[in-house]
Amino acid sequence: MKNLTATLCLTIAVFLGSVNSSLGKDQSITNCSQKDREYARFWNNYYDPEDAYEFAEKIKKLVGEENLGDLFNLVDRELTTGPRKGFIKDKKFSDIFSDQWRNGVLASASPCSPVGWRGFMLNHGSIWFNKNKERGNWHILSILGAKKEDRFTNQKPIGWKFDGKLIPPQCFVKEWVSSDNFEEFEDHYGIPKKDCRNVKIGSRELTFCEATDFRKNTGMYVGKEIPNLDGISPSWDGQEKITLTPKVELCINGSIVAGTIRSPTKVVLKSDEKSGSIESEICSSKNSCTKYAYEILTSIPVSKCQKLAPNLKGQCRKSFLVAVGDYSGGTRGWHYGYNIYGLFSLFDSTNVIVPLKNFQNKNDAINYIEETIK
Repeated sequence: MKNLTATLCLTIAVFLGSVNSSLGKDQSITNCSQKDREYARFWNNYYDPEDAYEFAEKIKKLVGEENLGDLFNLVDRELTTGPRKGFIKDKKFSDIFSDQWRNGVLASASPCSPVGWRGFMLNHGSIWFNKNKERGNWHILSILGAKKEDRFTNQKPIGWKFDGKLIPPQCFVKEWVSSDNFEEFEDHYGIPKKDCRNVKIGSRELTFCEATDFRKNTGMYVGKEIPNLDGISPSWDGQEKITLTPKVELCINGSIVAGTIRSPTKVVLKSDEKSGSIESEICSSKNSCTKYAYEILTSIPVSKCQKLAPNLKGQCRKSFLVAVGDYSGGTRGWHYGYNIYGLFSLFDSTNVIVPLKNFQNKNDAINYIEETIK
C-alpha cells in the first residue's frame, strides 16, 4: 500500500510538472494580467507583456542610479525626440534631467501594454520605448522633458525670402505620412525599390517595398532619374499633378500645397518671433483644415548644396536645413520632417525648391551637419 501511495504521489508530481512546463512562461508571469496578454495578441504578439515590464524596470533602475551613459545605451542610433548622444557626452545626469523629472519616472508604473501604435511610456510620456519588430530588441524611442540643445540659436533667419517675399510652408515638399508622393515618383520613373519589409495585418502578411536611398537623398536623383521637374499625374487622379520640386513663383501665389499643384489661392502667413516659425492654414471645407509650418534651423553652404544635386542643370542660390511640419487634427499631432532644401535657378530662368537630403528626426540632421559641414 505504501508503495502504491508513493507511486501515485510521484505520478501526480510528474504530471503537474509537465503541465507547468507545457504552459511555459505565461504561468510564471506575476506582473502582467490576462488582459495585457490579450492586448498583445491584438498586436500579433510582437512583444511579450512581461518583457515590456522588465525593460521599463531596467530603465527606471538606470534613472534611479543616475546612470546617464547606460541609459543612452538603450537608444538605437538617436532619439526621435530628446537629447543627442553627442550632446550628453561628458555630462552628468543632473545636467540633462531635473530632480522632478527623475522622481516622476521612478514613481510611474511600469507598463505591460503599449499606448496603441505609439509604443510604451513611462510617466505620461517622459520616456517612450518599444520593441523593434525586425531586430527583436527593446529600445528607448524618445525622452521628453530633458534639457534642450540650442544648437542653431544664433544662425537662423525667420523665414525664407525670395525677391522680398516669404516662401510659404506648403512649398517645402516632404514625404507624406502615407509615403504616397514618393512612391508615385518611384513607380513613374522606375526607381528600384530594394528595401522591403513584411507587415502582418490580421491573418494576412503583406510586403511593402521602397527606394530608401531616393527618399533620403532626393537631390541625387533630380535631373537624372527624375529628368522632368514639372511634376507627374498620380495614379489616383489623372487630372491632378504632384511635384517634389515646386516652382517658387507657384508657391508664392498659393498654387502649391504640400507638393500638389492646384489653382492659385490666397495664403495668409503668420510669423512667430519667439520660435522663428512661419505658419499658414489651408482649408478644403469649413470643417477640414490643415496647418503648415516651417522653421529654418541653419544655413547650408551653396557649394554643399550644389554637390547634393550634381545632376541638376542649374545653380544653387541658397540652402537651409528646415524643420517643416503639418497638422490635420487628431491625436497623431504634428508630422515633421527635417530636410535640407536648395533654391535653384535653372538655365531656363525657372526657380525651384529642391528637397536635397531628408532626415527622420532632428538629431540625425544635426549629426549630419556636424560631421560633414560645420
